[in-house]
Amino acid sequence: MTTYTLDNLPIDKDRYKIIALDLDDTLLNSRKEISAVNIEAVQKAHRQGYRIVITTGRHPKSAQRYLSLLNCLDDNSYSVCYNGSAVIRLSDFIAAHHNINFPVLHHAFLSGQMANELCTFAHEQHCFFHGYSKDRGLVVENHNPYSQVEIDHSGVEFLEVDLTSCKPSESFFKVIIVGEKEDIDRVTLAVPQKFCDFCSVLRTSPNFLEFIPEHSTKATALEMLCQKLGLSMQNVMAFGDAQNDYDMLKNAGLGIAMSNGYDYVKEVADVVTLSNDEDGVAYIINRFLR
Repeated sequence: MTTYTLDNLPIDKDRYKIIALDLDDTLLNSRKEISAVNIEAVQKAHRQGYRIVITTGRHPKSAQRYLSLLNCLDDNSYSVCYNGSAVIRLSDFIAAHHNINFPVLHHAFLSGQMANELCTFAHEQHCFFHGYSKDRGLVVENHNPYSQVEIDHSGVEFLEVDLTSCKPSESFFKVIIVGEKEDIDRVTLAVPQKFCDFCSVLRTSPNFLEFIPEHSTKATALEMLCQKLGLSMQNVMAFGDAQNDYDMLKNAGLGIAMSNGYDYVKEVADVVTLSNDEDGVAYIINRFLR
């Protein structure tokens, strides 16, 4: 049950120092664009001293791209990537001039051996598999429609490889089982306990089931970032809509769910804002600006 409504939300303009923004279906509208209204509000917040942190399941290249579009990219820009398995200082990522083996402030990895086992499990369930390797970047097994969505959204190079034969020592930020909605429904219920014991298992879309190592979440990653910056989660204003945002909204000082979000995510949030197509991010941010 949400704590506040939009009408009785308390406005403390000194409490929050970080604005954590999910991308898909939160900051981005249904056309995968940032509205002019959201851009203006986020820019104003940045000028007033808020740290704008993109929290995403995507590669840091996406965080760089959207912070650039917001005109909020600077030497103190950070991002939570891969749904929490990496915290990136974006100036370090940019200076590395490479989309693999870039510097990370915090990371969690899944082994190549476990990736092999997950890929075999996916095939047994008549699904496909792809992932983000530390050393090879985005790796896919074929151009199925769902892995193609990942290729298109990531904006980075990819390799087509046999994912049942990864070296056991290879490190993955995350891996994803993809397929028809009905197949992913079945897979979600059939995940062996040995994978659940090590990973956060997240249904990030009807066609995607993601495995994030060491039970990492956007919340655990934000906690690490807050520690580095001398802040706490109580200083975080976080926006999201889906299962991968659940812990972030639950643990943030102010967790804000989009009205287009999942009901169970809205229930754990402190307040529900307007939808991603109604500039719900800007609606809240503007109330905290001076």
